[in-house]
Amino acid sequence: MSRLNDTDLELLQTGQTVNLSTVENAYYGGEFTTNPNDCVEVLIYDTNDNLLESGIADTTDYSYDLDIGVKLNTGTILRKMGYDRGKYVVKYNFLRKVAGSYETVLVDSDSRIFRGNNYHIMNNGKIMTGTTHTDNSRELFLKEYKYYTHEISPSRTEVRLAPQSINDSQYKNSFLESQQTSKKIKIAKNDFISLVVDAQGTSLVGDSKTMRLSGDTSQLSKQMIGGYVSINNAFIKEYLPPPQATDGSQVLGAIEELESSVIQAQFFISDDSNATYDSGDRNFTELFEIFKGIDDDSLPVDTSIIDYPRNNAAKNLKDIQKLYYSKVSYPRYKWQGEDNPHTITLKSISSKPNVPTKYTWELTGWDWGTGGWNKVKPYSTTSDGDVEFIEPTAAVSSQLKVTQDSSTGSQVTIRTHSKHVNIGVKLTIKPKDGQSSTIHIPACIRVA
Repeated sequence: MSRLNDTDLELLQTGQTVNLSTVENAYYGGEFTTNPNDCVEVLIYDTNDNLLESGIADTTDYSYDLDIGVKLNTGTILRKMGYDRGKYVVKYNFLRKVAGSYETVLVDSDSRIFRGNNYHIMNNGKIMTGTTHTDNSRELFLKEYKYYTHEISPSRTEVRLAPQSINDSQYKNSFLESQQTSKKIKIAKNDFISLVVDAQGTSLVGDSKTMRLSGDTSQLSKQMIGGYVSINNAFIKEYLPPPQATDGSQVLGAIEELESSVIQAQFFISDDSNATYDSGDRNFTELFEIFKGIDDDSLPVDTSIIDYPRNNAAKNLKDIQKLYYSKVSYPRYKWQGEDNPHTITLKSISSKPNVPTKYTWELTGWDWGTGGWNKVKPYSTTSDGDVEFIEPTAAVSSQLKVTQDSSTGSQVTIRTHSKHVNIGVKLTIKPKDGQSSTIHIPACIRVA
């Protein structure tokens, strides 16, 4: 029995069949039950055709046979749904999820999905984090992992869908991809594609059509069979970097220190894989040129990049509480809650002679909290704070400063613990028998 009327059936039924196992039809996703997004919707009616309940059948309660089609254990399905006696009419819909799901999820006040079973239900029906209620318990909200109908056209031939307020990348990406006729994926930066000989060794390497992808292959699926592969820079044998600047500043994209008679401190973010990066220049290219050569008691020539409260105008670098993101590019990260602090590694790409050097890293900045802007405080396991050095660790007497002596360069790893915080970074290098150099870029890492 179909829920479509005769007119719709006549329009949709062509009498043709589609072989889902062929290469040209691979983008459909394969035969039913071979795709992890397949499901069977169960509709239970009474004998008067009144809908009683709907649900999703367990995958163990049905199977697919090439000759007879889908075989369903209706009795088992009914018993699992609580119907162990009586007469019912059962209808099935065979579906393949494109986006969303029939499931429900818990989200916090920032609409982020709460994962796990560490929650409890209050007497008033509120769902709270934690197995038992404490003052730190946060309220959770139940939402359907679906998209809702926003508008139906007057002709009733078009439907506009909209996502719910669920702050989850998979949920959003699935919604966007559901309307696309093609999908493009990129391999990770450190992965690579190589052409290899076939298993029998009959192909020459240069003529091989067998490709091997290193690293994570989870993003590849059978739906991509028959698609296209594009390899950028496939015929580049060697890359020659442009010459370094004569003032000791690094070229864009430098990842190592520059051996030079010019002493100039400089740094960049070398790793933020354990942070939720949003946007902005991890190399601080523009900010380096603005703040190079400026000490803590001064301000840059162009103060239009500085954002500060009108009644508390900045008088030096340490007073700068924010930077105008519309005027300069700096890295910004999305706050993911107290249980998911951001871990960021800073690396020196300073210009200096190849001699033992003393590196001093300092963290400055401001946090928006009670009473407005407050200077950042060091975080520890015994005190609430905003930021900490985790590699190397800082001394108890000076928790926002670390010092390293090295002949091979320096890097530090920090961790942020606050929302609406702007972290400044100050690096001073002192080569043996040479002059020191300092670069202080205030409020240059933002977590919001």
